[in-house]
Amino acid sequence: MKGRVRQIKLVFILILCLLAVIFVVLNTNNVAINFGLFNVKVPLIIILVIMIIIGVLIGWFCGSAGHKEDKNN
Repeated sequence: MKGRVRQIKLVFILILCLLAVIFVVLNTNNVAINFGLFNVKVPLIIILVIMIIIGVLIGWFCGSAGHKEDKNN
């Protein structure tokens, strides 16, 4: 049963990754990012990739913190 759930999660993650890649590739126009003191014009694709990486890292750190708590109990 655990193997089946793992496969479903893997398929779901792969579909989300594919959708993210398609979304990123379709949005390549330059955008202005305002940091308060200065503006930067960069391609939207770079911003999207950075935000996806930050989201994955936050999810990984939050998820691994929860697993450590489970193992200690």
